[in-house]
Amino acid sequence: MGVGEAMSGTFYGLGLGPGDAELITVKSWRLLSTADVVCWPVGPSGAALARQIADPFMPDNAIELPLPVPFGAAPADLDAAYADAAHRIARHLSDGREVAYLCLGDPLTYGSFALLAARLAIAHRVVAIPGVSTAQAAAAALSRPLAQGTDIIKVLPANADPDRLQAEIAAGDATLVFLKAGRHIGLIRRLLNEAGIRDAFAVAHLGQDGERIVALKEAELRSPYFSTVIAFAGSRAP
Repeated sequence: MGVGEAMSGTFYGLGLGPGDAELITVKSWRLLSTADVVCWPVGPSGAALARQIADPFMPDNAIELPLPVPFGAAPADLDAAYADAAHRIARHLSDGREVAYLCLGDPLTYGSFALLAARLAIAHRVVAIPGVSTAQAAAAALSRPLAQGTDIIKVLPANADPDRLQAEIAAGDATLVFLKAGRHIGLIRRLLNEAGIRDAFAVAHLGQDGERIVALKEAELRSPYFSTVIAFAGSRAP
């Protein structure tokens, strides 16, 4: 237990799923509905999908705390933004308020919650509530099993170094899930084609109005940021 933890509020990372508000778990809904403070990251555009998903469940009297995060900025600028966000959250926790942080998908899978939790856990109680992941929801949207039997799944950040992505693709037959693939559709398509992988799909606006599912070969080169690509195991051309 950190110093002062017993007297502080709790910082909750609530997994909301990738877009459909009905995928929020009962536990996330319960904690959100009773939170004193609700916060979420806001990029330079001001848009906040997490806040939009949570809207039907927002408590009437909660303090709303959007936290500016310059996604895609230099590491030093990102670090400063998260330090400032953690400081703002910590003030509410120190006053005994329960703080809910809205997370797309799952809070501990490629999300900002872990960066804030590492700073806040020194002095406050931190709890992560799992959510439906993008990989699971995308497979369901395609009505295809993500894995069966001894299949292997690899979840890859699409903005990773291209050589690393190529190595992971070549390492063995596995179902490949590329997250935040929007600006990298062309690269992913080329790498999969070079590896002889044909059974691949792109999913955009998952669980939202305007959801779009297409074969990867038909996907637009500049798709929405939160697009997901799935290439299924066993689809390599002989």
